Amino acid sequence: MLQPFEADRTGRIVGVFTDGQAGVLRFLLTGQLALLDEEDPLGSDPDPLAAALGIADGPVKKPDNPALARLFPNAYEDADEAGEFRRLTEPDLREGKRAAARQVLAVLEGYAAGDEVSLDAEQARVWLGAVNDIRLVLAVWLEIEDDDDDPFERIKPEDDRYEIVAIYHWLGALVEWLVEALMG
Repeated sequence: MLQPFEADRTGRIVGVFTDGQAGVLRFLLTGQLALLDEEDPLGSDPDPLAAALGIADGPVKKPDNPALARLFPNAYEDADEAGEFRRLTEPDLREGKRAAARQVLAVLEGYAAGDEVSLDAEQARVWLGAVNDIRLVLAVWLEIEDDDDDPFERIKPEDDRYEIVAIYHWLGALVEWLVEALMG
Protein backbone atom coordinates (compact mmCIF):
# COMPACT_ATOMS: atom_id res chain seq x y z
CA MET A 1 0.00 0.00 0.00
CA LEU A 2 1.29 3.46 -0.89
CA GLN A 3 1.97 6.09 1.72
CA PRO A 4 0.51 9.44 0.81
CA PHE A 5 2.30 10.55 -1.34
CA GLU A 6 4.78 8.93 -3.74
CA ALA A 7 5.64 9.52 -7.37
CA ASP A 8 4.73 6.55 -9.54
CA ARG A 9 6.51 5.36 -12.69
CA THR A 10 4.41 7.65 -14.90
CA GLY A 11 5.37 10.77 -12.95
CA ARG A 12 1.99 11.13 -11.26
CA ILE A 13 1.88 11.59 -7.52
CA VAL A 14 -0.31 8.96 -5.92
CA GLY A 15 -1.37 7.99 -2.45
CA VAL A 16 -4.11 6.45 -0.38
CA PHE A 17 -5.81 7.40 2.85
CA THR A 18 -7.85 5.64 5.46
CA ASP A 19 -11.46 6.78 5.90
CA GLY A 20 -10.36 8.51 9.11
CA GLN A 21 -7.52 10.39 7.42
CA ALA A 22 -9.75 11.51 4.57
CA GLY A 23 -12.43 12.55 7.07
CA VAL A 24 -9.95 14.59 9.11
CA LEU A 25 -8.73 16.36 5.96
CA ARG A 26 -12.32 17.13 4.88
CA PHE A 27 -13.15 18.47 8.34
CA LEU A 28 -10.03 20.65 8.48
CA LEU A 29 -10.49 21.98 4.94
CA THR A 30 -14.11 22.88 5.65
CA GLY A 31 -12.96 24.77 8.74
CA GLN A 32 -10.24 26.45 6.70
CA LEU A 33 -12.84 27.73 4.22
CA ALA A 34 -14.90 29.18 7.07
CA LEU A 35 -11.79 30.81 8.54
CA LEU A 36 -10.90 32.39 5.20
CA ASP A 37 -14.33 34.06 5.14
CA GLU A 38 -13.59 35.83 8.45
CA GLU A 39 -12.37 39.43 8.27
CA ASP A 40 -12.44 39.30 4.46
CA PRO A 41 -11.20 42.68 3.16
CA LEU A 42 -13.80 42.57 0.39
CA GLY A 43 -16.61 41.96 2.89
CA SER A 44 -19.58 39.65 2.43
CA ASP A 45 -21.03 41.63 -0.50
CA PRO A 46 -18.06 43.03 -2.41
CA ASP A 47 -18.21 45.63 -5.13
CA PRO A 48 -18.17 43.61 -8.39
CA LEU A 49 -15.22 45.54 -9.82
CA ALA A 50 -13.21 45.20 -6.60
CA ALA A 51 -14.01 41.47 -6.51
CA ALA A 52 -13.05 41.02 -10.16
CA LEU A 53 -9.75 42.81 -9.62
CA GLY A 54 -9.13 41.18 -6.23
CA ILE A 55 -8.45 44.58 -4.68
CA ALA A 56 -10.10 46.07 -1.59
CA ASP A 57 -11.43 49.65 -1.54
CA GLY A 58 -9.13 51.11 1.10
CA PRO A 59 -6.14 50.13 3.21
CA VAL A 60 -6.57 46.74 4.87
CA LYS A 61 -5.43 46.16 8.44
CA LYS A 62 -3.75 43.01 9.67
CA PRO A 63 -6.41 40.48 10.70
CA ASP A 64 -7.29 40.36 14.41
CA ASN A 65 -7.61 36.57 14.29
CA PRO A 66 -4.09 35.21 14.97
CA ALA A 67 -4.61 32.29 12.55
CA LEU A 68 -5.48 34.68 9.72
CA ALA A 69 -2.56 36.90 10.70
CA ARG A 70 -0.29 33.83 10.34
CA LEU A 71 -1.73 33.07 6.90
CA PHE A 72 -1.49 36.72 5.82
CA PRO A 73 1.49 38.29 7.63
CA ASN A 74 2.45 41.92 7.15
CA ALA A 75 4.82 42.45 4.24
CA TYR A 76 6.13 45.74 5.67
CA GLU A 77 6.88 47.11 9.13
CA ASP A 78 5.24 50.44 8.30
CA ALA A 79 1.48 50.18 8.97
CA ASP A 80 0.50 52.35 5.99
CA GLU A 81 2.68 50.41 3.56
CA ALA A 82 1.47 47.10 5.01
CA GLY A 83 -2.18 48.21 4.68
CA GLU A 84 -1.72 49.31 1.08
CA PHE A 85 0.08 46.08 0.19
CA ARG A 86 -2.74 44.08 1.82
CA ARG A 87 -5.32 46.08 -0.14
CA LEU A 88 -3.64 45.05 -3.38
CA THR A 89 -2.84 41.42 -2.53
CA GLU A 90 -4.84 39.89 0.31
CA PRO A 91 -8.21 39.46 -1.45
CA ASP A 92 -6.57 37.58 -4.31
CA LEU A 93 -4.42 35.51 -1.92
CA ARG A 94 -7.52 34.57 0.08
CA GLU A 95 -9.32 33.48 -3.05
CA GLY A 96 -6.33 31.38 -4.06
CA LYS A 97 -6.33 29.66 -0.67
CA ARG A 98 -10.09 29.07 -0.94
CA ALA A 99 -9.68 27.61 -4.43
CA ALA A 100 -6.94 25.27 -3.20
CA ALA A 101 -9.05 24.06 -0.27
CA ARG A 102 -12.03 23.49 -2.57
CA GLN A 103 -9.88 21.57 -5.07
CA VAL A 104 -8.60 19.21 -2.37
CA LEU A 105 -12.13 18.82 -0.97
CA ALA A 106 -13.40 17.93 -4.45
CA VAL A 107 -10.85 15.12 -4.71
CA LEU A 108 -11.81 13.85 -1.25
CA GLU A 109 -15.57 14.04 -1.88
CA GLY A 110 -16.87 10.50 -1.79
CA TYR A 111 -13.40 9.14 -1.05
CA ALA A 112 -13.41 5.60 0.35
CA ALA A 113 -10.54 3.92 2.17
CA GLY A 114 -8.05 2.50 -0.27
CA ASP A 115 -9.09 4.66 -3.22
CA GLU A 116 -6.07 5.99 -5.01
CA VAL A 117 -5.53 9.73 -5.16
CA SER A 118 -3.64 10.52 -8.36
CA LEU A 119 -2.30 14.03 -8.89
CA ASP A 120 -0.26 15.74 -11.56
CA ALA A 121 2.50 18.10 -10.42
CA GLU A 122 0.26 21.20 -10.42
CA GLN A 123 -2.46 19.44 -8.41
CA ALA A 124 0.18 18.22 -5.95
CA ARG A 125 1.40 21.80 -5.48
CA VAL A 126 -2.18 22.87 -4.75
CA TRP A 127 -2.47 20.06 -2.17
CA LEU A 128 0.86 21.09 -0.69
CA GLY A 129 -0.33 24.68 -0.22
CA ALA A 130 -3.70 23.69 1.23
CA VAL A 131 -2.24 21.18 3.70
CA ASN A 132 0.49 23.60 4.74
CA ASP A 133 -2.09 26.35 5.34
CA ILE A 134 -4.02 24.03 7.68
CA ARG A 135 -0.78 23.23 9.47
CA LEU A 136 -0.02 26.94 9.94
CA VAL A 137 -3.45 27.49 11.48
CA LEU A 138 -3.02 24.55 13.85
CA ALA A 139 0.43 25.88 14.80
CA VAL A 140 -1.21 29.09 16.02
CA TRP A 141 -3.68 27.14 18.14
CA LEU A 142 -0.88 24.95 19.52
CA GLU A 143 1.33 28.03 20.12
CA ILE A 144 4.11 26.71 17.86
CA GLU A 145 6.42 29.53 16.84
CA ASP A 146 9.11 27.70 14.86
CA ASP A 147 10.10 24.30 13.45
CA ASP A 148 12.27 23.52 16.48
CA ASP A 149 9.28 23.62 18.83
CA ASP A 150 8.04 20.09 19.57
CA PRO A 151 4.57 20.49 21.07
CA PHE A 152 4.67 16.90 22.39
CA GLU A 153 7.24 18.14 24.92
CA ARG A 154 4.80 20.61 26.51
CA ILE A 155 1.33 19.36 25.57
CA LYS A 156 0.55 16.26 27.60
CA PRO A 157 -2.06 13.53 26.91
CA GLU A 158 -4.53 15.07 29.38
CA ASP A 159 -4.51 18.36 27.43
CA ASP A 160 -7.48 18.81 25.05
CA ARG A 161 -5.02 19.80 22.32
CA TYR A 162 -2.99 16.57 22.49
CA GLU A 163 -4.78 14.87 19.58
CA ILE A 164 -4.38 18.02 17.52
CA VAL A 165 -0.61 17.72 18.01
CA ALA A 166 -0.75 14.27 16.40
CA ILE A 167 -2.76 15.70 13.49
CA TYR A 168 -0.27 18.57 13.19
CA HIS A 169 2.59 16.08 12.91
CA TRP A 170 0.67 13.95 10.39
CA LEU A 171 0.04 17.03 8.25
CA GLY A 172 3.76 17.75 8.44
CA ALA A 173 4.42 14.25 7.13
CA LEU A 174 1.94 14.84 4.28
CA VAL A 175 3.77 18.04 3.38
CA GLU A 176 7.09 16.19 3.44
CA TRP A 177 5.75 13.33 1.27
CA LEU A 178 4.35 15.80 -1.23
CA VAL A 179 7.61 17.73 -1.43
CA GLU A 180 9.63 14.52 -1.86
CA ALA A 181 7.24 13.25 -4.54
CA LEU A 182 7.39 16.58 -6.39
CA MET A 183 11.18 16.46 -6.29
CA GLY A 184 11.05 13.01 -7.87
